[in-house]
Amino acid sequence: MMELALAEARIALEEGVFPVGAVLSAGNRILGRSHKTMISNHLNHAEMNLFHQVFEGDYVFSRADHLTLYTTLEPCIMCFGTMLHLPIARLVFAMEDTYGGCAHMRLENAPPRHVSRSIEIVGGVLRADACKLFAEFLDTTTEEFWLTGGAQHFQATVKAEAGA
Repeated sequence: MMELALAEARIALEEGVFPVGAVLSAGNRILGRSHKTMISNHLNHAEMNLFHQVFEGDYVFSRADHLTLYTTLEPCIMCFGTMLHLPIARLVFAMEDTYGGCAHMRLENAPPRHVSRSIEIVGGVLRADACKLFAEFLDTTTEEFWLTGGAQHFQATVKAEAGA
């Protein structure tokens, strides 16, 4: 499934957008796939686009369906928080986000609704492939945020590994 998320990320890259792709599955059944859209838009993350696609209206999924979200980058607080509201039981991501990733947030002080949500988290799946996409993006982007050193921790990680 991560290969499909990487393919979605490649589509974003080809559109000049930060290459994040996401896939949601129930076992081997793909429920949806998406990628980040729009340059520098804080709402059109791959995960949010996917959630809108799959969880539109009265959906029938529950935590018993063992839904898995695959994404090429560790989710931010918006995407992770939204995931806590949805019946997703497992998160698999390719590369950690040293700038804004929230998959390993401690939830013990969170409201009861969130503390009770147990999500299995697996990181590092096809990490090198995702890192190559991010490196390609950083080498070709014209976005001011990235060109002026935005997300320095993330850029440093990608550049160090791409140069290795």
